[in-house]
Amino acid sequence: ETDEHLAEHIRARADTIYHPVGTCKMGTDAMAVVDPQLRVHGIAGLRVVDASVMPTLIGGNTNAPTIMIAERAAEWMRQDRSC
Repeated sequence: ETDEHLAEHIRARADTIYHPVGTCKMGTDAMAVVDPQLRVHGIAGLRVVDASVMPTLIGGNTNAPTIMIAERAAEWMRQDRSC
């Protein structure tokens, strides 16, 4: 087998279970995309509510923590509407 054939075989058969997280930094510094309440810096009314705000990959599936993030964000949005 050639390297090219092997690479083709890997591309055809390989799969991933990668759960991307941490691509949307939370904080108050210049590199942060969202603040601690998930509001996008510089864009009123927009929040990022997904696994991208997790700083690191957890030891299991990201579904439950993402639901918890969404529940907390929903509470913040309800609070914002009541003001």
